[in-house]
Amino acid sequence: MKKILVTGASGNIGKPLVQALRSQGADFELMRSKADQGSAARVASFADVASLRNAFGGIDTLFVLLPLVPNKLELAKNVAQAARDAGVKHIVRSSGAGADRQAAYALPRLQGEIDHVFQATGIATTFLRPAGFMQNYSGFMASMVKAGTVYAATADALQSLIDVRDIAAVAAKVLGNPQAHVGKAYTLTGGESLTDSQRVKILSETLGRPVNFVGVSLEAGNASMATMGMPASIVEWLGSLNALVSAGHAGAISPEVQELLGRQPITFRQFAQDSKGAWL
Repeated sequence: MKKILVTGASGNIGKPLVQALRSQGADFELMRSKADQGSAARVASFADVASLRNAFGGIDTLFVLLPLVPNKLELAKNVAQAARDAGVKHIVRSSGAGADRQAAYALPRLQGEIDHVFQATGIATTFLRPAGFMQNYSGFMASMVKAGTVYAATADALQSLIDVRDIAAVAAKVLGNPQAHVGKAYTLTGGESLTDSQRVKILSETLGRPVNFVGVSLEAGNASMATMGMPASIVEWLGSLNALVSAGHAGAISPEVQELLGRQPITFRQFAQDSKGAWL
């Protein structure tokens, strides 16, 4: 099997992806931003083209997962240049649902710009475009679940959230046979569309105690993120995500997870059961 390099291996998608690649016996390495004792990972920084070029040497297929930072587009351009220079043959990128350079909302517009950067390299590409993550509830929203009230600026609108384990499973399948997915862009959602109120009801049933949902305005949501010290560009991007959800644009269900994996996506109830420890 051709050599694969996985970036973002320590994140929500990266961790289960590494497990999936190991289980299928893939020939892969990891890229990290700094050397870890006992780790065989290639060390490079998204901000340093020369280090990326060195890390990408001898790599056939590159899995790209960029951090959500203000200079995300610039980092993407660095990766694209280094991949082209190093002779990478295929780029598989974790993008976002609705990615489009002409999108009306800031975050999908950014994702579309980044996808275009990779398309413009002339290297074969595959884009994975997942919806919002179920794991947000067990991550940055875990303290709210524990406290019994989840606040969000999403108008209690429908969302087809996806479990990151399904994203990782799709990524592993694509990386295992990239030629079968050249030029494809897959929209990845869960198999059900639920409101915040419906999801916290499932959390309440799973935990055996009340968890409530309280909707806040888009303006209040943005102000809260700014108060937390988030950079203005991040507030704009995440605020645009709240806006598109509130406007009813995040409830569609894609069949592509089931088509690619041959099974139904993980349900929110299953996610809640598996993640119970995060809220105890």
